[in-house]
Amino acid sequence: MPKLTCLCGENINLSPIPNPQGFKLVWEPLREKLIEEIINAYSKAQSESEFEDFLYKLLYPSQREFPQVYECPNCYRLAVFASAADTKPRFWYQQELAREKTDSICSILEISPDEDKTQPAQSLVTSEPQNTPLLR
Repeated sequence: MPKLTCLCGENINLSPIPNPQGFKLVWEPLREKLIEEIINAYSKAQSESEFEDFLYKLLYPSQREFPQVYECPNCYRLAVFASAADTKPRFWYQQELAREKTDSICSILEISPDEDKTQPAQSLVTSEPQNTPLLR
């Protein structure tokens, strides 16, 4: 079972997929490019499965992945990996100022460590199709 030991001594379990302590870091200029590529792929896709295949290739690239970040559930330090396949963090960030002692990235996203870790508190995608056309 892969794990990461935080500088505070806490073990972070890296096995769960999706990992409740894991995040992908997306640079804002890259986010804009991703949005453009998604819109372009949507307009060109001949089927739902073709569009889905493109999205997986875009969001899970074989080269130059998004940096992977893990948050320690004890001290809230962030371990930053250049790639999810790396064996050691590139660097660590320690939380300095927080409004509350329990503030963490997970708490900002309203995901409690005691909740079902496979389900976000709020769904980002609706199951009902929307009649909103894409902006072109």
